[in-house]
Amino acid sequence: MENAVVSVLNDMAATRAAMIRPEELPCFGQTLIHAHITFEGPSSGELGLLMDPDFAAELASRILGVDEKGDLLQEMVVDAVKELLNVICGQFLTQRFGYEPAFTLGVPRVFPLSAQACNVLLTSPSILIFQSNDSIVPAYVRVKDRTA
Repeated sequence: MENAVVSVLNDMAATRAAMIRPEELPCFGQTLIHAHITFEGPSSGELGLLMDPDFAAELASRILGVDEKGDLLQEMVVDAVKELLNVICGQFLTQRFGYEPAFTLGVPRVFPLSAQACNVLLTSPSILIFQSNDSIVPAYVRVKDRTA
């Protein structure tokens, strides 16, 4: 997951990201954007990102090549975050399982998540924490192997 997130943020949004230790993470005090996608195939699971709305707008402006201050609509931010999540999920699945198995991705969903819910999510053992500039981006992936 680490390689997929860092690579996609660098390639799609021209921003550097690095994983940090969860101990360095302060509690969130505001609602964040939660981007979530599911996948089905030889294994099933879900992948998600949490991000500050301002950072999501910054990423969207970089991805879409539009001015963050004037031309960027909220719908454009949501669409860009969905696309970012799609690409991260695709890269993760390829890195984890190779090119052969076929996976079906669910429709990405983007919605606000309260600070309280975000802070609870941070206690999950599957959480990874990324930092890009001054922004913190928690991410998670849960994979369930299918039993025949």
